Amino acid sequence: MKAPARFPALAAVSVVLLTAALSACGPAKAKPKDPASEAATNIRLAESYFGAGKVNEALDILAKTVASQPANAALRNYYGQLCFLAGRYPEAEQAFTQALELDPRLTDARNNLGALFDATGRKDEAERQFLQVLADPSYSSPEKARLNLGILYRSMGRQDEAVFQLRQSVQINPKYWRGHYELASALDKAGLLEEAAREYEVAAPEYKANGEYQYRIGLAYMKLDQPGKAREHFARCQELSPGSESASKAYDLMKMLP
Repeated sequence: MKAPARFPALAAVSVVLLTAALSACGPAKAKPKDPASEAATNIRLAESYFGAGKVNEALDILAKTVASQPANAALRNYYGQLCFLAGRYPEAEQAFTQALELDPRLTDARNNLGALFDATGRKDEAERQFLQVLADPSYSSPEKARLNLGILYRSMGRQDEAVFQLRQSVQINPKYWRGHYELASALDKAGLLEEAAREYEVAAPEYKANGEYQYRIGLAYMKLDQPGKAREHFARCQELSPGSESASKAYDLMKMLP
């Protein structure tokens, strides 16, 4: 899944390939189903359904898979991610919490739980979860926790702390394009327009086909009194997102440019 979603990727589930056992002197006998192979098949099917917009079908399959493997913390974490993306917050929270009960070292689940607390307005609880994530030196994606913490602080009006965390995020992973985009947004809001424009440009590999991105970078260049660049991005916004609110605003602002 892609990131607007804030979730790190689920660790790969091992797949055991089944082969038919043929007897030399009798009919073939079916082997019992392997739980790991069956779970992997269900996960792929659920992802296919989810990608096609069949959310209920995807979650039903995963719920049954989780029930068949009650001790699999990573699977519960993944189920929680899809519940979160589907807006099923109580089910997502339960899944993340149960994943952590099964494996307190599953820091991905803690990061996801923090994102859920943020989305549901429990800002202090979200901050505690993200700080615990950052306290885990073995966590493989600290840039994502820094990003989440920066977004949280920005929503709380703690702009300096937001900018600091987002800077840390892209220092950890200079190719974390979402980190650059969110940093640009925070710098823009703080009035640091030249740096904001630079960060928007850095984020282009991931966002250049996004109309909202083109509007935001165009607006930054307009504030910097660079009408040529502003016009270029506003026009691109209208091409990418015709009829959208961003395109409408870009159209109005283009008329104000010299």
